[in-house]
Amino acid sequence: MINSKDSGKNEISGKEEFSAENSSVATENKRAENHRTLLERYEKRLKNLDSELITSEDEIALKEAFIHAKEIFEPEELVKWFTIKADSFYRSGSWKMLLPLYEELLDIEEKSLGPENPETASVLNGIAGIYRYMGNYEESLRLFTRALKIREKLPGAEQPETGDTLSELGTLYYLMDRQEEALSYYKRALEIQEKFLSPEKPGAIRTLNRMAFFYKGMEKPEKAEELFNLALELLEKLEEQNPENRIVMTYKAGTLNNLGVLLSEMGKTEDAEEIYGQALKLQEEIYGLEHPQVAQTLNNLALLYFQTTSYEKALILYTRSLEIMEKLGKTEHTGFATTLNNLAGVHVQKGRNEKALDLYTRALEIRERILGPDHPEVAKTLNNLGELYRILGQHKKALPLYTRALKIYETTLGPTHPDVGTTLNNLAGLHESMGEYETAIGLYEKALDIIEKEYGPDHPYFKITRNNLIGLYEKMERSWRS
Repeated sequence: MINSKDSGKNEISGKEEFSAENSSVATENKRAENHRTLLERYEKRLKNLDSELITSEDEIALKEAFIHAKEIFEPEELVKWFTIKADSFYRSGSWKMLLPLYEELLDIEEKSLGPENPETASVLNGIAGIYRYMGNYEESLRLFTRALKIREKLPGAEQPETGDTLSELGTLYYLMDRQEEALSYYKRALEIQEKFLSPEKPGAIRTLNRMAFFYKGMEKPEKAEELFNLALELLEKLEEQNPENRIVMTYKAGTLNNLGVLLSEMGKTEDAEEIYGQALKLQEEIYGLEHPQVAQTLNNLALLYFQTTSYEKALILYTRSLEIMEKLGKTEHTGFATTLNNLAGVHVQKGRNEKALDLYTRALEIRERILGPDHPEVAKTLNNLGELYRILGQHKKALPLYTRALKIYETTLGPTHPDVGTTLNNLAGLHESMGEYETAIGLYEKALDIIEKEYGPDHPYFKITRNNLIGLYEKMERSWRS
């Protein structure tokens, strides 16, 4: 009897334990299902995001989605998921939001997979890029180097990911003014990336564009032009294989726009106009008529028209660019301020000084809010406002604007920077207009010294300043004779 009861108790106890285990499993399944449901909800918000149109609500959606993704995915899957979902935010420059997520992801990967895992390298690469964009070059170099070492140790080290890290290091070394190392890394990257070129692996196109900017910065525009054209040739091959591929079309539009800027700076205005036209047509096909990329190319083409004195064409394009950005709510943006600034310049040339004054003032207010009161971009608008007031004969308003611009340039760029020279030239012109000839002469001479050291005696800026000084001497001589 006793044994029978004991046996019965054991059976009951066993059933209770089994029931508890089932309950625990059911709870875990329920939790997992809840995470999946919430992840799907946030992923809908993250679908087909445009990097140019990221909002704070989108950032919240990514952070919330990451919370649930951590509970669902294994570490390898989590990295792949996050890399895809974070890409638009990465390209939009949402660094403050992304950095803590990447750092948490790195901690997960290192604990789960170890410090030498390829997924760990992917996360290191992402964090290193953020630090580079934030200006912390030493930390960026440490992380990129660590990622590269991991990837180079893997079997079949010549993989597209290795090429991508080499290319990122090339850009970092360029920013650090280590030009020989930058070029070496770019070349190594390109050798690998060209072997894997596809719409899904467009690394070679990125590297060719970066190398072109490298040579542009080294004042070798012909070499830069050659590389942009090489990138376009590779894109045409991809286009033949995938005529409607959005990635290919996007890279082609971007490369055309970059080439247009270069050709414009080289003085090849007709070629630049044609290239900008191709870029604009392709961007409108990809993004539609109202998109920040379209607005940017309109702005570039308008600048070309302004430089070639086609002011009415420039006016139309600048106005359309502004309208696009206003409709998209991108008015608190440095690009919007730039377009306001440039459009004001058109109105100055057309003699519409009051309109220009309003636009310069708006541009200045936006730049001060976004960039701070002592940024070189703020100084540019101060210079333009000062010049407009000088034209209007309002010298007392012009003087503090020029003086403030000069102080900003000297503080941020150094006392011998070319922008200091051009501002000194403008300030000299103001003092000349005020009849303060001796002060003007001193400023012109100081400006000439700075501009000659930077550009040489054959540069247009030097010739303009020299002619201004000669003109002042001639004016003074005439006054003495009379």
